[in-house]
Amino acid sequence: MRPQTLQSSIFRTLFRVGESLDIPRSRLLEATGETEERLAAPDTRVSYEALRRVWELLVSVGGAWPLGVRLAESLEPTHFGLVGYVLVNSPDLRTAMVRYCRVNTLLDPRTGWTTTATPSGMRAELRLHPDDAWAVKLRHPPEGLLLSLVATGRTLTGTHWSPRRVRFAHPRHGASAAVEDFLGTPIEYGASAYVMEADEPIPSLPIRHADIDLGNLLHARAEAALADLHASERRTWTERVSEVLAAQPRTGELGPAEVATRLAVSERTLQRRLREEGASFAGLEDAVRKERAFQLLRDGQLAQFEIAFLLGFSDPSAFTRAFRRWSGETPLAWQKAHASRPET
Repeated sequence: MRPQTLQSSIFRTLFRVGESLDIPRSRLLEATGETEERLAAPDTRVSYEALRRVWELLVSVGGAWPLGVRLAESLEPTHFGLVGYVLVNSPDLRTAMVRYCRVNTLLDPRTGWTTTATPSGMRAELRLHPDDAWAVKLRHPPEGLLLSLVATGRTLTGTHWSPRRVRFAHPRHGASAAVEDFLGTPIEYGASAYVMEADEPIPSLPIRHADIDLGNLLHARAEAALADLHASERRTWTERVSEVLAAQPRTGELGPAEVATRLAVSERTLQRRLREEGASFAGLEDAVRKERAFQLLRDGQLAQFEIAFLLGFSDPSAFTRAFRRWSGETPLAWQKAHASRPET
């Protein structure tokens, strides 16, 4: 199963909160375990452990402040790529929220949202994964998620609306008064769920400047990406590691620790998951080398010393020994028998 990870753009808003608390950016980066370059790349996925560390840092420095409010005020929907553009091009707030609660999985596959119609309007509920119980203890993270939903709705509609009812599962705390001021409504603390309800006409408010046709197209694209995500979650760890290794220009450049980082797990977890599947990192790396060696020799475009370099061997003789183990022949003998023939 694919490891659950977060889209790196989520950390952009969290870093804004940290910088408002005068936390050095280097310290925030250290908490993620990532580099500036990787966080800036749109396809980078980051572990939930990194999310927990960043939130713990924010709360340790500014826990007396309404961090959820700061998060909501720092949020820009289009920072979230496809999901954000689906929101800003929806016809009305109800449609935007329904779409968001469905395709948010592309950003954060472990945090669940549901929307339901009520006799007077609509209801949105946040469901945290059991592994994220730390968020409830810190209080600010789930507040920030619900407040961000309201703030985004206000931005999209250009209306400073307030929900009719808000419930939080954690206890009241020192910054709760500021949170209530932001929402414009009292909050029920110590509830059984995280819930926001809004009455008509709020759900029917139109989204300003929305391109409806573009929104429908982007939503279809997001649904397709969601289907791809669910399909990829069924892939084995062996497949995931092999894919990362095969994508490198030179085999052997990435060790277990680097591949584990790419897959947003610890090296220890990666090795354990591979053992559970009856595989090993060394065995997968050897298989990738073997497949690439056969392909490069079959293509016949490179000299054997160049192939040895691309496969990560220290010298051509080491390549020859490995190739004998794979095929029982020397690279030259195998190439003569299997090289691609030019078309006539």
